[in-house]
Amino acid sequence: MAQGFSLALAVALCVVLTRPRLRNELAELKFAWPLLGLFATVLGVAFLTLYLPASSASTPAWALTGAPGVLSINRSATWLEIVKLGGLACIFAVGCVQGARGERARTTVEWIVLLGGVYAAASIALYLAGLQVKGRLSGGFLSANSGATVFGMLAVVTTAFLLRQLRRTARLNQDDRLRKLATPAGSLFCIATCLVLTASRMGLAATGASILVLLAWDLASQRKIRITVRPRDLALTLAALVVVAGASAPMWSRVHALDSDASIRGQIFSTHWSAFLASPIFGRGLGSFNDINSQALTTENYSVLWSIRAAHNVYIQWLEEAGLAGALPMFALVAAIMLVSAFHVARMRSGQTLARGLVVSGVVVLLHGATDYALQVPSIAAFWAFLLGLQFAFTQWRS
Repeated sequence: MAQGFSLALAVALCVVLTRPRLRNELAELKFAWPLLGLFATVLGVAFLTLYLPASSASTPAWALTGAPGVLSINRSATWLEIVKLGGLACIFAVGCVQGARGERARTTVEWIVLLGGVYAAASIALYLAGLQVKGRLSGGFLSANSGATVFGMLAVVTTAFLLRQLRRTARLNQDDRLRKLATPAGSLFCIATCLVLTASRMGLAATGASILVLLAWDLASQRKIRITVRPRDLALTLAALVVVAGASAPMWSRVHALDSDASIRGQIFSTHWSAFLASPIFGRGLGSFNDINSQALTTENYSVLWSIRAAHNVYIQWLEEAGLAGALPMFALVAAIMLVSAFHVARMRSGQTLARGLVVSGVVVLLHGATDYALQVPSIAAFWAFLLGLQFAFTQWRS
């Protein structure tokens, strides 16, 4: 499924590049070559692990086979991960095309908000019908925590869009203003309800922190801060809080298990951190988590490790699979995209609020990725890669 999805992303890029004007827009982007160099470094390290010989001390599994060992302990899995990274690069480029012109980028964000609201409403309907995993709203994913990451990103982008609409409609009459605010407000309400119904403690915390960052950044950029609170605004806010508080009952029921879950996470992290220290430079090969986890099983940790398929920490998993040589360029790549985008927001002539929302949506992924594995889901990784491309090009746009 993941390989077919990666192929679809590549086909999407090929379709986009058939238009000369869009190819020219991609060529006009600044700072693209440093990003390409970092990505090429990641792929180069992954290829090296397929062929560089490994010592028996760093990869003892090869000693059991009698075959000459290489750094990757699962070459087929590493090949598949390389293909998936190629697919993410394709959807990143498609995002860049969508953000290369201001009107196109704003329309894209508007569609994300609209479709995000529809997706959230459908998820609520499925949840009420009892078709969710383990009684928690999952948004169609196998894990409710993965759904929380998606709804968190959508919540930040929708909040930014709503802030923009509030400013743009400030001088309209009440009926026209309500009509223009209805869609983003309704979408945000459905998305926030879904986020709470996932009962993901860290997902909600990461989203809340990201929205605070967005609001603080937005307020700091305003020359004149003028806040007008009307009675009906307070009434609507209170009603929304009552509904969200009622929907948060499943999450509060999980608070008592926080210590137990933290202990389990701690055991997973310590085991796989030790696996990273055993081969810190090149790691064990991309996609090798299941093999590493199987080799780490003992009678003491079996009850915790036997069923997991990810380290529940994107940073530790990248370090143990790609080592410092592959993980640091990947971390630098993501940081460069977000920092370059954030730096260019202040230079934009219009659309700054939307651009801030796109940048801050990545904060949800980075925070929640410290305790969960949403980025191991190909569609979620592709969605974030698209948003990264969209913000990278949009913040460089000049009218």
